[in-house]
Amino acid sequence: MRARIALPILAVALLAACGTADEPAAAPAAPGALLSKRPLEHLDSGLAGAAASATYVRYESTSPAGKPIEVSGAVFLPKGDAPAGGWPVVAFAHGTSGVANKCAPTNSPTLFGSAPAVEALLAGQRAVVMTNYQGLDGPGDAPYLDTPSSGYDVLDSVRAAHAAGLPLAGDTVLVGVSQGGRAAESAAETAKAYAPELKIHGAVLLSPALELRFLDSAGTLVPLNAPDQYLVLPYVVAAVRYNDPGYRDDQVLHGKLLDIAPALESACTGEVTPDQVAVAAAAGPDAVRFVDADAAQPFADLQSRTNLPKTATTLPVYIGRGNADKLVDTAWSDAAVTDMCTLGTPVHDEVVPGGHSDPALGDRWLTWVSDLFAGNPFASTCPH
Repeated sequence: MRARIALPILAVALLAACGTADEPAAAPAAPGALLSKRPLEHLDSGLAGAAASATYVRYESTSPAGKPIEVSGAVFLPKGDAPAGGWPVVAFAHGTSGVANKCAPTNSPTLFGSAPAVEALLAGQRAVVMTNYQGLDGPGDAPYLDTPSSGYDVLDSVRAAHAAGLPLAGDTVLVGVSQGGRAAESAAETAKAYAPELKIHGAVLLSPALELRFLDSAGTLVPLNAPDQYLVLPYVVAAVRYNDPGYRDDQVLHGKLLDIAPALESACTGEVTPDQVAVAAAAGPDAVRFVDADAAQPFADLQSRTNLPKTATTLPVYIGRGNADKLVDTAWSDAAVTDMCTLGTPVHDEVVPGGHSDPALGDRWLTWVSDLFAGNPFASTCPH
């Protein structure tokens, strides 16, 4: 049946093409243009109960190559009557959920672990706009760790949300977790040039992956210090491969870690097996080493091209992170914060007990969101 239907459709398409050969091709949609929307279903009961509505959106953004690309995401509205002017907007940039297309948070009832943060923001009477990022539930591969494009994804998701006809205010605060902290900081740095019409009050970055220093200044691999870093390395290799398609896992990964790399690269948050964790826990320096200088260079290029900050922003930035972070090493983040302060970005940096996923901030980050919306005094921790 499908083959018999396809032929007439193809004939119509060919006739249409013949009839319009001299007509100019349609211009691509502008960044942030809403391409489609529908209700987002199959949510976790907690998230479904916290949201008055959940809308899945597809919209236009800008790829690492500067080309138009389709991206997906979601808009969650809090319960209650919207205030005059609409709900204030939190642009939420999620932490790493994977690099496979299936790993888009909107494919998961719990948003691959982001549901509690979204629920907390909804409880505070904020609308939440969340991008999936390019390559997750969208065309092409995921440009994992690419800072410009992830920042564009965040900014364009807000534009698309406004185009969806929802009761949203113009006021926006950026919130990012881990990988999303990198995306939110990139959005803050590029907003003035890329999306000047958006009224952004500041950013809240939680355990942000701003600087990833897998290589030292001499181009030598830095020893890894935790199983989580070994587990995430296949994602990093995928990020290298996005710009260098011929790059192979065995140019840097070895032994049992190499054996499980394809499975890890295709896994989403929560899908890593105990056996894979055991391999990572047993891994040592021999599991991660470059076979030659040519294998090291793409890693160095990724690091220099994507690490943040790149430029100062006048937007106030709150940072909350743990003093025992074994995934985004605390020393790496120390360097990023120092660089932000040196550039002149107003930063309030709080280092608290805890690791990557559980810094002891409690609800303090929600207070920061409220302070930014209210325009309350900002206390920079940068040395003066």
